Amino acid sequence: MISLNLNDKKILLIEDDTHIYELLKAMLKSYNTILTFKKNGESGLKEALTENYDLILLDIMLPKKDGWEICQKLKQENIPTPIIMLTAKAEETDKVLGLEMGADDYVTKPFSPRELTARMKAVMRRFENSNQDNISNKLEFPDINLTIDIKGHKVYTENETITLAPKEFELFLFLARNKDEVFSRKELLNEIWGYENKQDTRTVDEHVKRIRKKLKDSDLKDIPLKTVWGVGYKFEIKS
Repeated sequence: MISLNLNDKKILLIEDDTHIYELLKAMLKSYNTILTFKKNGESGLKEALTENYDLILLDIMLPKKDGWEICQKLKQENIPTPIIMLTAKAEETDKVLGLEMGADDYVTKPFSPRELTARMKAVMRRFENSNQDNISNKLEFPDINLTIDIKGHKVYTENETITLAPKEFELFLFLARNKDEVFSRKELLNEIWGYENKQDTRTVDEHVKRIRKKLKDSDLKDIPLKTVWGVGYKFEIKS
């Protein structure tokens, strides 16, 4: 199961604003996180190339070498560390350019600590999931004769193939990967749909309802999508 917290993570912050560093340091105080701070592009790039980190938080407007150059260089050198770009620029073109250069996400200043924490967790979870996909293309749950074909975007029971719509599959796969872990509706909206629909929690309920119906129609003996009343949903198989 992939952890939702930031405990024991090594994070590199390349940012010329000391106030951002102080904010992050306070934000991560409750976690056992190692936060390294570099104030210019040259020292930040050197650090990212020579040390291993779980996540890089990268400002765009930096002295000596900007964030675009750093991101591009890290990708050229095949540094796999996920990158979240931090910038005061809110233009759509900047966001697109950062993602095209290989950034994994983009947060516009000023940001709330809660939002940044959620983005950090989401990016690291996607990175770990991607690594898992390279090891295995399937998730198997033999107790209920259920198989999830990750590459094929299919779900198989003992006697039937279940076809899920893209977001249904993404939601089902996410919960299955994080078996027994409870997620609120807002957390699931952030993970699967991004932040655009974060107030519309009915979206999650409707997708769960449709997935459950498809699983029930396939005569699956245990429907693993469970409701945790007052909290959200989890993927659980009865022992």
